[in-house]
Amino acid sequence: MSIETNLNFIKTRLIVFVVYFLLSFPSFYFVYKFGDPTIVAHDFFQYYRLYNNWDWADVNAPFNMRLISTFFVFLFNKLGLVYNTETVFDKYVAYGFDKGVYFNAILFNCLCVAATSTVIFQTIKKHLKDNLLAIASGMIYLLGFGTLFFELMPCTDAFSILLFATVWYAYLIKSQWIYLLLIAAIFQREYILMVMPLIALVDYFKTRDTYFVIVLLTGTISFLCFFWLRSTLFYTPALSFQTQPKALFYALTHSTFPIVPFIKQTLMTLNIFILYLFIIFYKWKNNMKFNSGAFVKFMLLFVQLIVVSFAAVLGNNAGRYFYILIPFVIFELAGEAQSLLIKPESQSHLDN
Repeated sequence: MSIETNLNFIKTRLIVFVVYFLLSFPSFYFVYKFGDPTIVAHDFFQYYRLYNNWDWADVNAPFNMRLISTFFVFLFNKLGLVYNTETVFDKYVAYGFDKGVYFNAILFNCLCVAATSTVIFQTIKKHLKDNLLAIASGMIYLLGFGTLFFELMPCTDAFSILLFATVWYAYLIKSQWIYLLLIAAIFQREYILMVMPLIALVDYFKTRDTYFVIVLLTGTISFLCFFWLRSTLFYTPALSFQTQPKALFYALTHSTFPIVPFIKQTLMTLNIFILYLFIIFYKWKNNMKFNSGAFVKFMLLFVQLIVVSFAAVLGNNAGRYFYILIPFVIFELAGEAQSLLIKPESQSHLDN
């Protein structure tokens, strides 16, 4: 592409980003004003030392390995950005917590949410060739249950989803940049390193494309590196059983976790995924074609997450972790919705 074409592309995507940011701003202000991290995002108090002075040595694993997004919040905080207004967080100031750290964590996450919507927009536009559907897909992420309750809260999920959205985009276009992104996931969110090898394995069995083998190997090796680093350089006694195979197996086979609250919390979080399942069920009942390969991936990923949730004792966080895959969910949801409105011979997205 010419320089002029590249500049127009960047300009257009920047405009899209600004629009999404402005649309997300009311949610940002609501979370800053009324959000209570103890109730919704108690992990914030683990990340606080990273946000404040990037002191990962005094933070429990695996929180001490979320280094990329926390570094950006640390930089934001060094700029001294803060909006002084009465908030629920004020009660924590008396305990020595800096309100500016809280503000910058939410501000950074809001920027990540807008950026993720932009990446989703670009992914849909490139592969489904529908501008309106692309805009709507970004909006679906903005309006998602998990976006308000998890991504805008002062934890690290927002950047993790942005990273996965970028990984997914690179995967679809078979970009070599995905290898660097997977390595980066070691220091942001190890769940991505469990997801991509499984997706690549399914795609390899269907296509025998060596690209998927390389993705599988890169993701697997990166996860093993994470596992080793967490057991050595980033080791802390708290939650250390999550790196001990015997302890993981015991927790999986002797779980006393309450099932009903687990199911209720998981289903409440996955409203967008449930919408996808509804469309798949509708098509199946009406003998319509759908992307069966994507459906198989989702089912395998969901089973994988349930097993990990019980083995690692993640509590009611299965839905929150699965929400990291929301760019993948929205991409498939958009494709299935689009195919309901076009002629069968035009359904290039199906059965990919």
